[in-house]
Amino acid sequence: MRSWERALSVLEALCERGQAAGHGWALDTELLPPHQQQVNVLENQGLVELACPEDRAELSVLEGGPVRWAARLTSYGHDTLTYGCSRPRAEPPPGGGKRTGRWWS
Repeated sequence: MRSWERALSVLEALCERGQAAGHGWALDTELLPPHQQQVNVLENQGLVELACPEDRAELSVLEGGPVRWAARLTSYGHDTLTYGCSRPRAEPPPGGGKRTGRWWS
């Protein structure tokens, strides 16, 4: 899996978990460790926001238990996810021929 495909996968997971929770945050109990590691990379790119202590305290009240970690998409992350899911996929040239770099070839 390419790095941009992995990033889209993590953005999709964060978006789905946040929507399902109703508060927009994906919690550490809802994501696999590899996704949590990727979240740190995406945070450095401005696509994801990690919950600060105050946000985690509010989430702990909502969830009825301690929340140690939570993340959600930033507006830039939402835009990136929308673009990544809607853009046309590149297909290999018919017959395995050489790619010319032109979309009409």
